[in-house]
Amino acid sequence: MSSSHLCSPTLTAAHVIYIYLRIITLVTALAPLHSLLCPALAMPASNFLYACVAHGTTVVADYAPLRSNANAVAALILPKIPAEEDQKLTYIHNNWLVHYITTAANGIVPGGVTFLAITLSTVPRRVPFAYLLDVQRKFNETFTPEQVGQCEEPYGLASFSHTIGQLMAKADSPDADRANVVRQEINQVKDIMSQNIERVIERGERIDILVDKTDHMNQTAFAFRKRSTALRREMWWKNKRLVVLLVIAVIFLIYVLVGFGCGLPSWQKCTRGTDQNQQNNNNNADGNANAAGSDMDMNSSMHMGSMMHN
Repeated sequence: MSSSHLCSPTLTAAHVIYIYLRIITLVTALAPLHSLLCPALAMPASNFLYACVAHGTTVVADYAPLRSNANAVAALILPKIPAEEDQKLTYIHNNWLVHYITTAANGIVPGGVTFLAITLSTVPRRVPFAYLLDVQRKFNETFTPEQVGQCEEPYGLASFSHTIGQLMAKADSPDADRANVVRQEINQVKDIMSQNIERVIERGERIDILVDKTDHMNQTAFAFRKRSTALRREMWWKNKRLVVLLVIAVIFLIYVLVGFGCGLPSWQKCTRGTDQNQQNNNNNADGNANAAGSDMDMNSSMHMGSMMHN
């Protein structure tokens, strides 16, 4: 037992070292196979799975950062996209999202142009659509509509695949998402400012309308005031004429009433009484004069008597 006890620690350490070395050798041997079988795990994680540019249903350029069947999904989606109008939509396929932007077909590009990107379902939609807009802008700067319209072969514009990859790497970075957020905020601020400017312009037009209405009301008020003043004067003169007519009518009525009492038209009754009063006054005056004369005669006779007596 003592010998086995002495040998067992040595054997155990050797076995551990041997197993450790075998694991390292096995991992090193399986690394290339692991890269071939699981490319998504061997490469850095990416939110984008596939992107392409298609003329009609023909893919003229594409890029795939990872090995997957995303290109097959794109081949299934492209025939379902109508080319008659501009669109901006998203399809859901299992855990993937298929985003695309289309340019409507015309006489130069009869099949229209589709810009498509496939991402994971966890990616916000603003990121792939901002990426597709960049791809669309760069594609339009690189190729003319005539070149696109004449390209009917698959991957006929494969030189653009490298640009798709570069823009994808830029859009897949965290800084790009923040830049897109800032860009969207700036666009929102621009939209708000544009709306405010439009409202200010509308308010300016409304203010002009109010000013015109105010001027019109001022003119109307002035004309009304002028007409009311003239009407007030006219009514004043009418009242005065009415008062004068009433006074004349009252005087005439008094004249008529008095005239009926005195005997119109010669006023005989009133004039006869007046003549009698005048005659009586004359008689009274004559009587007073005679009385005064007799008094004077008496006074003179008495005076003469007194003188003779003296």
